[in-house]
Amino acid sequence: MPEILSLALFERADRLLVAQRKGDRPPFAGQWLLPAAVVGSEESAEEALERHAHRELGVEVEEPEFAETLYLEDSATGQRYVANVFRVTRHQGQLRFRAAGEYEDARWLTGDELAEVPMPPPLREWLRGGRKPRAKTGPVPIAAGTAAPDNRAAWNTISRVYQEEKQISTDVLTYGARCPGEDELGLVGDVSGLRVIVLGCGGGQDCIVLAKQGAQVTGIDLSDKQIEYGRRLAEREGVLVTLLQGNVEELKGIDDESYDLALSLHALNYVEHVDRAIAEAYRVLRPGAPFVISLAHPFDACLQGDPPYGVTKGYWERERDWQWEFPKDGVSARLRSWYRPVSEWFSLLMDAGFRVERLLEPAPTEEAWSPWDGGYSLDKMRLVPANLIIKAVKP
Repeated sequence: MPEILSLALFERADRLLVAQRKGDRPPFAGQWLLPAAVVGSEESAEEALERHAHRELGVEVEEPEFAETLYLEDSATGQRYVANVFRVTRHQGQLRFRAAGEYEDARWLTGDELAEVPMPPPLREWLRGGRKPRAKTGPVPIAAGTAAPDNRAAWNTISRVYQEEKQISTDVLTYGARCPGEDELGLVGDVSGLRVIVLGCGGGQDCIVLAKQGAQVTGIDLSDKQIEYGRRLAEREGVLVTLLQGNVEELKGIDDESYDLALSLHALNYVEHVDRAIAEAYRVLRPGAPFVISLAHPFDACLQGDPPYGVTKGYWERERDWQWEFPKDGVSARLRSWYRPVSEWFSLLMDAGFRVERLLEPAPTEEAWSPWDGGYSLDKMRLVPANLIIKAVKP
């Protein structure tokens, strides 16, 4: 599980303050960083920053401004970190570092001088690149009336760069961006020994999570490239899962009442005839088995991704085409999504024979846990729910 860091960005003209951590003081022992605090379980990122600045630098930070989220890995330990950078423009007291503290040295360096000191590459790249938020990748609306996109071909096109950028966890189920985890939500419980089917498994990460917990897992996805990626990933992770290219609207070769749990996390928004997919899930589940789905919330889909978050489509307007842009890699693809009202999801599940047990619209977690989280606006997520989660059971 990644740990959370708070980094303090102090700037002086064309120089910024960096500190060398002592050789016996992880994280990033012996390397140069922005002043960095590991965020404790009972404090916010800002509180950790303020605590660290007071203890290690002798200053009282006033209203730090969030600047960026970076994803770092300590090569010496393999530990991964989600690093939230805060720009410090005001503080009380004179900067100095404690000789008995966490740092061996501290200096004001220019961007060129940063190239000469050992530092995590993503941090150096961002600091030398102007210290501005990175260009966002993601979906851009397309005008209505254009030819229907081919979702299978689109996912085949973007699979590689999508997986490289999003780095979805293979240790915990990902119900959505900045979404609480299974330990808090308790939707699937103990899966050891269960037969589980994942509809729209993408790169197989959720299948791998469940397999690590002792489940026998089958994943189905429309994209050939996603399945290929998932098979390679499962081999690297040392788990056995069955990943099949197919259409979740028709689960060919899957026997009736052969699974103990069905899961679909942020996939059914890409399915046109979702009633067929739900009916198929009902068919392959044993009586008493749960079906857990998470979706892009239809209310969130109505609003722009950037302030002032204006309305761009009607709540009952289901179909929408997108151009998914990855400008850094020069890759893009058109996709079609379907955003159904909450009441329609409830009716679809009930009409298929399911009993709906839970319907959740989780508030966002304050900390980002993966690169996927960084692609969403936390301010927007504080206004409207980004994720819709439903747990239904086959009677």
